Amino acid sequence: METKTLGITGGIGSGKSYISSFFESEGVPVYDSDSRTKELYSENKRLLAGLKKILGKEIEDKETGKPNFKAMASKIFNDEELMDAVREFVYPFVMKDFQEWKEKQVAPLVGFESAVILESEYVKSFMDKVLLVTAPLPVRIERVVKRDNCSREAALERISNQWSDEERRPLSDFEIVSVEGNNTLEQVKKIIEQLSEDKTI
Repeated sequence: METKTLGITGGIGSGKSYISSFFESEGVPVYDSDSRTKELYSENKRLLAGLKKILGKEIEDKETGKPNFKAMASKIFNDEELMDAVREFVYPFVMKDFQEWKEKQVAPLVGFESAVILESEYVKSFMDKVLLVTAPLPVRIERVVKRDNCSREAALERISNQWSDEERRPLSDFEIVSVEGNNTLEQVKKIIEQLSEDKTI
């Protein structure tokens, strides 16, 4: 039986990683695309070389030979065209790595955690179903401020630079509101059960 893939997506501070941990506790391996992409930047010389062509040589740390993520972020943060060029180049590397990872998993279902599944038809094509993780805006801001030690204004700017939940919702199959006291584990179990019974995927 072919392993199914559930995309786990949502904006910054929505609680994707928190929800992913519940899936993992239920025996569903989850591919953390953000963390793995950063590792690929360092591991794959072709990937770094291509990024330098798009963003400039200064994104490489001369001492370590690895990418300077702050320099990369500052270049693409408010440049949608540049960000699209980077994503278009990087996504095939990431999805190839994901497919190789998936083939090693002995499970009927795996998760793919990423903030940008729905924004890319290419990435979305690898998903059988998509779960949208949401949280109220004040909660998201508080989480980002605490996690990244940044100002509320900076957190809000990062949130506003991403797709809104209203844009993501019609393209998603499931939704979990990631807040305390929301019976999260029961919702995760229900989604796993539904996917295991769905013979159309």
